[in-house]
Amino acid sequence: MERLDQFLEHKGLVFGIAYRMTGSFTDAEDIVQETFLRWSKAKDQLIRSPKAFLSTIATRLSLDTIRKTKRKKETYIGPWLPEPIPTNSEEEIDPDTLDLAFLHLLEKLNPVERAVFLLRESFSLDYEIISKSVGKKQDACRQILKRAKENLRSEKKKFSPSLESKNVLIHKFLLASSQGDPELILPLLREDIVVWSDGGGKLHAARIPITGKPRVAAFLIKTRTHKHYKNVEYYLTRSNSTNCIIAYQKNQAIALRSFTVEEKGISKIHTILNPEKLKAFENKQGLIDDGKLIPLSLFLLFPKKNFFGKPIPVWAKPLANVIKWIFA
Repeated sequence: MERLDQFLEHKGLVFGIAYRMTGSFTDAEDIVQETFLRWSKAKDQLIRSPKAFLSTIATRLSLDTIRKTKRKKETYIGPWLPEPIPTNSEEEIDPDTLDLAFLHLLEKLNPVERAVFLLRESFSLDYEIISKSVGKKQDACRQILKRAKENLRSEKKKFSPSLESKNVLIHKFLLASSQGDPELILPLLREDIVVWSDGGGKLHAARIPITGKPRVAAFLIKTRTHKHYKNVEYYLTRSNSTNCIIAYQKNQAIALRSFTVEEKGISKIHTILNPEKLKAFENKQGLIDDGKLIPLSLFLLFPKKNFFGKPIPVWAKPLANVIKWIFA
């Protein structure tokens, strides 16, 4: 049991590395399983640091996975976005690097740069472990980290408002969107707003990023009544350490929308439509029971109240059938 306990102690680290590296919930789960198998096979080895051993395996498996899926990303229809996962920011290691927008930004880095950056910046591993994980000398890893930071610096957020401020803006955005007038949305968007939609060729979605306030506002209003969003239920969820909106149709997750809020408004909107990327949200009732899905009606009526991690009030349940909100 001691070895199993050691693995379980570091399981979150293994998954954290794998998920941030691959941007895939499914691949990360597979890497956790394979890491455990290799850990079990090494039972006769003298392992001084389980953390170093497991993080090295997870990193190497992640690098292999990225190389194997490179062709898939190159032929992917439309923008490729990471798979969202339900999270609790209080339990996560470095929640800022779980943000969908940040994971999408990491695609700018090559696999080794991504590994070095994450192992050092997100998990604070020493260069000896990083060196063994990526097969580079320690001095080379330091240079790789420097280069990775320079590549990310130009697009890194300069201002990060509080969660309360973000919720207020998202609340205003949802109310404005429901009116069907793009002019009401414009004041809530930054000049450099970009909308990304990932349908994977399986569902209707914009195949190129939509940019500019007027175009984005018009696009959001134009698509708000699409048949894909008929007879759906909307929830607020904590995904990738950010409050997001998710839509369910017949208990099946069909869309998730994440907002990047900066100074002067919303700068990025990421919408996941590809059903294969919403597997982490398949168990709707389980997520509700765990307090990870909150009826959107509650958020719209009480935007400053935190309902996460708590049972949904009995008096609030009928509201979901009264208030119908738009998910463009």
